[in-house]
This record gives sequence, structure tokens and C-alpha cells, in this order.
Amino acid sequence: MGNFLEKLRNTDPAFQAEFNDYIQEIKLENNNELVNLHSTINSLRDQLESEKFLKNQDIQKAVSQTTEEIKQLQLTITEQRNELEKIKFEKKEAIQKQVQSSADEINQLKKACQALRDELENIKFEKKEAIQKAILNSSQEVRELKLSVVDLRDELESLKFEKKEAVQKAVLNSSDEIKQLKSSSQILRNEIEKIIENYEKKLKESTNEK
Repeated sequence: MGNFLEKLRNTDPAFQAEFNDYIQEIKLENNNELVNLHSTINSLRDQLESEKFLKNQDIQKAVSQTTEEIKQLQLTITEQRNELEKIKFEKKEAIQKQVQSSADEINQLKKACQALRDELENIKFEKKEAIQKAILNSSQEVRELKLSVVDLRDELESLKFEKKEAVQKAVLNSSDEIKQLKSSSQILRNEIEKIIENYEKKLKESTNEK
């Protein structure tokens, strides 16, 4: 049959043109389907990478905000400590000057010193409470951010799973379409063989008539 098909292609231009059209049509359909399948898979892959990148950006932003808040709290505590040390130094100098002046002034300064000590203790207590409150708030925010990170991680894993399923489904659909194309190609091949058989019969009948 192969020699006869080659003979027909060489001796019959019309058959040659029809045969080539069939072949080109089959190739074109298969190529278009494969290009579409590759395009779909690449698009899904790009979407998955984009979602990963956006989720990573959100996580990094949340962590950065927490770090910045902690740094600001630490700076505030340091400034308050320095201010308290400055107050202690200034009061100490004032007491020493007053002690040198007179006994009455010393007594007054003792009372003032006690009042300042009490005030200082109140300030220390208030500052301690403020620091503890700030630390507690910061710890609460850190815990909330950790929970947010866990939620984001779970959401990201879920997104990865969904994208993976989508890709697998696309690949499965592609496999089904390729099978259908193969089936269509086989049907077309069978039709070509029928055309060739009919052509051979007509050729034999024509030969017999002669």
C-alpha cells in the first residue's frame, strides 16, 4: 500500500494536493492544541508564583512592623531612664549646695530630699507600671502577629494545594484532549485509507474497461 500511495502521489497531482492538505490540517490542529495546553500550564504556574510572592510580602511586612514597634518602645524606655538619672544628679547637686549653706537649710533639704525620694519612688513605680504595660501590650501584639503568621502560612499551604490540583486537572484535561486528537487522527487516517481504496477500485475498473 505504501508503494501504491507513493505512486499516486507522484502520478496524480490532485491526489497529492488533497493528501498534503489532510496532513497539514492534522498537523495544524495538533500543534494548536499543544500550544494552547502549554500556554495554560505556564499561566497557572505564573499565577501560583505570583500568589506565593504576595503572601511572602505580607508576612515580611507584618514582621517588620512588629520589630519597629519593639525598637520604638526600647528607645522610649532608654530616654526615660536617662531622664530619671539626670533628675537624680540634679537633685543630688542641689542637696549638696544646700547642706553647705546652713543647718536649717540642711533640715529643709532633708525634708525636700525625702519628698523628692518619695516622688522619685512614685515616678519609678509609675514608670515600672508603664514599662510592664508596654511590654504586656507588645507581647500581646507579638502573639497576635504570630497567630497571623500561622494563619497566613495555613492559607498559603491551602493555596498551594488548590493550585496543584488545578495544574493536575489541567494536565489531565490535556491528556484527555490529546487522546481525542489521536482518535480523530486515526479516524482521518482511516478515511484516507478508504479514499485510497476507492481510488484503487476506480483505477482497476478503469483498467478493466480498457
